[in-house]
Amino acid sequence: MRVSVEEGEPGFRLLINNPRPIVTFNYRPSRAVGVFEGPSYEGEFLGHRLRVEESNGRLTIVKDLDLKEHVLGLGEKAYELDRRRVRVRMWNLDASAPTPYGWYSDPLYASIPFLISVRHSEAVGLFVNSPAELHFDIGLTRYNEVRVTVPHSDVEVYVIRGPSVERVIENYTDITGKPLEPPDWALDYQVSRCCGYEPQDVVVRIVDELEAFGLKPSAVYLDLQYMDSGKIFTWDRSKFPNPRGLSEELHRRGVRFITIIDHWVKLDQNFDVFLSGLGKYCEAQNGELYVGKGWPGAVVFPDFFNREARDWWSSLVERWVRDYGVDGIWLDMNEPTDYVREREWSIDRGAIHRLDDGRRVRHELARNAYPYFQAAATYEGLRRAGVDKPFILSRAGYAGIQSYAFLWSGDNTGSLDDILLQMQLVESMGLSGIPFFGCDLGGFIGRGDLRRYRPYMDQGELLVRYFRAGLFFPLLRVHTSSNPDREPYMLRGDHAQAVKRAVELRRSLMPYLLALATEAHETGHPIVRPLVYHFQDDDDAYHIIDEYMVGGGLLYAPQIYGESRRVYLPRGNWVDWWSCVEYRGPTWIESGSEFPLFIREGSVIPTTSEVRVYGKGSIRLRDGRVIEYDGVGLRAPGYSRAILYSGGRCSELAISG
Repeated sequence: MRVSVEEGEPGFRLLINNPRPIVTFNYRPSRAVGVFEGPSYEGEFLGHRLRVEESNGRLTIVKDLDLKEHVLGLGEKAYELDRRRVRVRMWNLDASAPTPYGWYSDPLYASIPFLISVRHSEAVGLFVNSPAELHFDIGLTRYNEVRVTVPHSDVEVYVIRGPSVERVIENYTDITGKPLEPPDWALDYQVSRCCGYEPQDVVVRIVDELEAFGLKPSAVYLDLQYMDSGKIFTWDRSKFPNPRGLSEELHRRGVRFITIIDHWVKLDQNFDVFLSGLGKYCEAQNGELYVGKGWPGAVVFPDFFNREARDWWSSLVERWVRDYGVDGIWLDMNEPTDYVREREWSIDRGAIHRLDDGRRVRHELARNAYPYFQAAATYEGLRRAGVDKPFILSRAGYAGIQSYAFLWSGDNTGSLDDILLQMQLVESMGLSGIPFFGCDLGGFIGRGDLRRYRPYMDQGELLVRYFRAGLFFPLLRVHTSSNPDREPYMLRGDHAQAVKRAVELRRSLMPYLLALATEAHETGHPIVRPLVYHFQDDDDAYHIIDEYMVGGGLLYAPQIYGESRRVYLPRGNWVDWWSCVEYRGPTWIESGSEFPLFIREGSVIPTTSEVRVYGKGSIRLRDGRVIEYDGVGLRAPGYSRAILYSGGRCSELAISG
């Protein structure tokens, strides 16, 4: 075994057996540490012992695990925030195809082989850059070891500097790419339904009804039923006779238009998209077209791993956007799914991909990067069509996809358990370099799906709880299958008003959320952050998933259990957004507020109507304006009103300059 070690500003890179990564990232070493050869390798990096073993063409990477060490990240995993004592699998899966997923289902849709280890209050990252089927064992089979199993003999591994969780994420996204810069509307309220609003005039009527209720959406999605027989880049003209006209109607109302695009292409010699892609599809081992099963029947799969296929796909997206005025693309089923039960609804492991350098690799070694390359090609198509800030929503992903797409958690099943799970998933994805993430509010899996027992719960009340939990999720989208209507005008009056209050509160804080979106784009910092992000030395914080920080300035504890709940406030000073009561943490309090929201001392929070200030602080808005309070005067260009929290009360604060 040969291990070459390099050091750069973000940390160390270990090149084991001269790897040629399928996904290449931006890492510039400043010095070569050395080259080591032997039957195994062992070294110390940033206070952590690393050992590499090779056997039968496979690698095992072993890191020591301290008695009180915490392990975070690993992407979309349905376990507690602290990943100690779990074994997880990196293999993108249509997670609700076999049975609806829930807590402890593994794997799910996205695979991010990156963890953050916090030992003695100092954080270090570990990233294993392989889109193959990795397994991470966090002290489960070996009590004092983290073990990563790699099913091939060459790989690059990064040990990433902290010492804070935030600094690890900054360095990780320096390597894998900073998150995209989303359009403003992407952070607003969006509506969707499976398998699609139809026909064309009904889509417009739904938007008009929502606007009349006072909750006009920023975007409406079209699901499968707009297509002609499930064929991508087509329209069912009996339902959508004038799609360009639909786009124009929505745009006149200030609403964006997003269409679903699956990854498969119907195998049909009369289908122009299929014919145009010949030579650019995945192959079987014998060189024939690899043929699978999808919504349209027999399908083939674009081979996004090579430049020719990506360029072809980009041209299809560009034409689609230009011809029909589409504002964003929703990528579904792109784990990639192939509906063959015996293969876990996955493309055959032996299917062949052709890389840019001409190499041919088996699907089992490349699978998890499929959505990464599809998202990159889709992003390029939107840019070619003149879209300045592309919006893509992808179900599956791999490290680096944050540069191209939002992600969401797929086909969840509505319940209080799921609400808690979705909060944990958003928090953990943020810790894994994916700041733009969300879920299907209310739950996707429908009442007609009886594969898992679910006790009755009023669907309107459940939806209210989802809106409360997801109030500040970067993606705020309602989507469902065979469940009752989720549009507020169809809800019971009190539920409808509760949803409206949630959306109105979010919209009032949009200047703050957009400032955080810019921060995420520039630094990799998540918008939704578990408490441990800012309080990594607080052991209690590792056990809390039903609260989260919104940026560095707000702590939110969703009222999802009933009329009142306990709230944990970490160390420091906090003030209640509504009552102006101040608290000193760490402490537990009881809150009966509909939206328990607390400002952290040293924060400046811009809203649509005013600036709220608690102690000295500053913030840069998305348009570049800086709001700053120095303890004496407030500089807040564009604002005429400010509220100062001090001494347990709220008062008007004069704005200078």
